[in-house]
Amino acid sequence: MLLSALILGLPLSGGSAEQENKTGLTFEQLHDPGRKISVMTGTGDDVAVKAEFPDAEILYFNDAMLAYSSVASGKTDAHVYTKMQMELALRNGCEGVKLLEETVGESHKVAVGISRISPIPDLTGKLNQFIAGLKADGTLDDMYNRWIVLQDETIPEIAVPEKADICLRVATSGTEMPFTYYVGTELRGYDIEMARRFAAWLGAELKIKVYDYDGCVAAAQGGDADCIMAELFITSERAESIGFSDPEFLIERGVMVRDTQASGGTGSFWDAVKASFEKTFIRENRWRLFLSGIGTTLLITALAILLGTALGFGVFMLCRKGNPVANNLTRFFVWLIQGMPVVVLLMILYYIVFGSVSIPGTLVAVLGFTLVFGSGVYSLLKGSVATVDRGQVEAAYTLGYTDRRAFFRVVLPQAFPHFMPGYTGQITALIKATAVVGYVAVQDLTKIGDIIRSRTYDAFFPLIAVAVFYFVLAAFLTFLVRKAGRCIDPKQRKHKALLKGVKTGD
Repeated sequence: MLLSALILGLPLSGGSAEQENKTGLTFEQLHDPGRKISVMTGTGDDVAVKAEFPDAEILYFNDAMLAYSSVASGKTDAHVYTKMQMELALRNGCEGVKLLEETVGESHKVAVGISRISPIPDLTGKLNQFIAGLKADGTLDDMYNRWIVLQDETIPEIAVPEKADICLRVATSGTEMPFTYYVGTELRGYDIEMARRFAAWLGAELKIKVYDYDGCVAAAQGGDADCIMAELFITSERAESIGFSDPEFLIERGVMVRDTQASGGTGSFWDAVKASFEKTFIRENRWRLFLSGIGTTLLITALAILLGTALGFGVFMLCRKGNPVANNLTRFFVWLIQGMPVVVLLMILYYIVFGSVSIPGTLVAVLGFTLVFGSGVYSLLKGSVATVDRGQVEAAYTLGYTDRRAFFRVVLPQAFPHFMPGYTGQITALIKATAVVGYVAVQDLTKIGDIIRSRTYDAFFPLIAVAVFYFVLAAFLTFLVRKAGRCIDPKQRKHKALLKGVKTGD
């Protein structure tokens, strides 16, 4: 019975669970001890949930669609988030869940986040003056009605300054419909219109930078963005790091639970797959987004492989003869880089090391992964060369070889077969590790998958597509490296090429 329940995903509890399966959870039942309630990271909803449901276990999600799926599958009992966002998800086909009538805590105050180190003078005062003007002439109400009530996706014509003396850098996420999202390859939404209007009012050139939602605050805090327009809520913790404009409007916190009476659809499995494929790739030409994400991922990976290989080999050559200073410094940096999560390394480079420099996130990603890959190449070379018997080098010296020639003609060819398996493994690990570059405003393959899931409210095809693309890219790059490796591996070269330059008496 237990095994059957585990396999089929059936509840193991008794009468109360049976009642829940018939009617779905109520707001009162969520107060029972041990309930699992999820919230979005960084929204401050966890504070309201702790106050309302003190005995609940709180889980954190970075992706709203995955949170909805978790509720629909019964892995979590409820999800607390912006009621407007969850209503929109239900209207756009999110299945297996429903909204309760009750709300949690006080309403969110939505405002513009402001960097405290922005080079634009008195940015907070300018934003508040701008927002007050929009409220006074009714523009803010019109924007709210068009984007949030009517879901009109048209951005009106907004005059662009002919000559701008300043640049307004706006951080956004691109995944919060109807505030900031993609229609095809174009960013739209309430906050995107707000950014364009403010830039025109300010007489500034507008530069919109897309981050993971968690990365927006870090971008403003580090000075990479002047302000944040991405349905940002005012919270006490965020206020310690960034400033806020006057609130634009209020949003209630809703509660989403599993809909146990959902029909689950009437079509066949293949009809559902076909519909998911159409939404993911065909509608709004979203395949172009995937192509751009693949190109970015491939560019970062290829450059990191080339530069990382050169870096690792160069450092190994400097340390090969046992220079104590070079070896100690290298050991320290390899230990530092390999012991640090890649996402932390990228954020340190982007927001701290290059925080005061305007540098593209793609370049920072290439630099970060070059360091990671280079440290791996150095370690592999060190271990592979150590497998070659010292007698081989001494024999080469006896034949009159210089140290450098002995290394390249005798040691390295014998170390190569030990080096290549680990090297190809490093490439596979590298291409998978690039999935975190969204934190530094890079729209790679994983970020594109997040963007598309936020539009389709369908986790199946976007996730499967991203997984397949990573598999194909890893297989393609590994094939190229192995092909190149056969050309320089002595054991796999032809007899005539191996003896080139050697007098055989033929």
